[in-house]
Amino acid sequence: MSKVKTAFKVLGATLGVCIVVAGALYLQDTRFWDRYYLIATNKGVLPQSGWEDSEYTVKGGDHSLLKLVKPEERTISSQAIADVTDYAAARNSTSLLIWHRGKLQAREHFKDYTPDSLIVGKSMAKMVVGIVIGRAIKDGYIESLDEPASNYITEWQGSEKAKITIRNMLHMAAGFEPFYTLDMSPFSNFTRSYIAGKNEDVIINGYELINEPGTVYDYSQVVSDLLGLILERATKQPYGEYLSKSLIVPLEAQGGQVMMNRPEGLAHTGCCLLLPSESWLRIGIMLAHQGVVNNSSLFPDNWMQEYLAPSPANPAMGLHIWLGEPYLPKRSWTEVGTPKKFGVTHSEPYLASDLFLFDGSGHQVVYIIPSLELVIVRTGGFTWSVGKEWDNAYIPNTIIRGILDEQSTED
Repeated sequence: MSKVKTAFKVLGATLGVCIVVAGALYLQDTRFWDRYYLIATNKGVLPQSGWEDSEYTVKGGDHSLLKLVKPEERTISSQAIADVTDYAAARNSTSLLIWHRGKLQAREHFKDYTPDSLIVGKSMAKMVVGIVIGRAIKDGYIESLDEPASNYITEWQGSEKAKITIRNMLHMAAGFEPFYTLDMSPFSNFTRSYIAGKNEDVIINGYELINEPGTVYDYSQVVSDLLGLILERATKQPYGEYLSKSLIVPLEAQGGQVMMNRPEGLAHTGCCLLLPSESWLRIGIMLAHQGVVNNSSLFPDNWMQEYLAPSPANPAMGLHIWLGEPYLPKRSWTEVGTPKKFGVTHSEPYLASDLFLFDGSGHQVVYIIPSLELVIVRTGGFTWSVGKEWDNAYIPNTIIRGILDEQSTED
């Protein structure tokens, strides 16, 4: 009996220690464990559940919604617009906007979404932080693309990371160990870099340099978040504030929200910028116009040439922007060339060689084609949830053919 009592005492003491340790871990970062619980219970970590106390408001410009043209005034065939609208509607979309030659040809919102609804852009936020880096160079906060990132991430000075340049980071070729390990344990860098209440230490120090910067492509949310850290330190402003001043207000776009790791903490610039659908469209229109807004360029000289030049590490990636070429039947965010596992279907090459695009989780896209003065936005969720495949080439190519059909009718 004494042995049983002893065993129970040991068990009780062990449970007590575990409870104390668990409590200490929870109190050390309550936001992390609350967010991790959402993942563990398959609810996901969405801005609407787990981030409410950490949202930062992005102020908008003096906007009014773009005027939608009448069907008879379209410069794209009505059949093409109907076809892509049906395609989007059947594939878990929340919005579809088509702009051509200075006019809004179509604006559709699905489910309960409206023009004022905030769209969680997922990784399209990465494309935005790349643009804001260009604005910071124009404004003189950052010297150049080839400036060492350690001028701002001073923790890297005196280490091998000191040779990483801002260009390397924009090319997703910083040289770090792979980000997408999909290690969902609560103590992994992958998990903590995203949902920790204070993730600065993980993104600054947690990832080892294993490749020469600029040589190996690795699609990394950490790198995009570090670009946000560089912007905050360079401008001495919260990312959301500088994003408002440098981009959203000049575009006269509606504002939204930036997700923070904690109140007054670091912005998540690698994911989850929330903007209405037309704000995403206006960013695309600005890029289609080579960065010129109201006869003034938002970017330094030659920025667009640098922006759209293929990275040496991945010919499909520019400066934090996806390029439409080279063509692959399947393309992956995380791999160069034909993916070994998962990829996005492209049934044919894009019909415009100068197409470039924002691409976010859930097949959320902003297609930009300067030569045709064409910008298309599709937002929503993954299409497998409704039993449909997504073809990333279908919508832009159908619209391009519709432009050609309309031109031949006019002729």
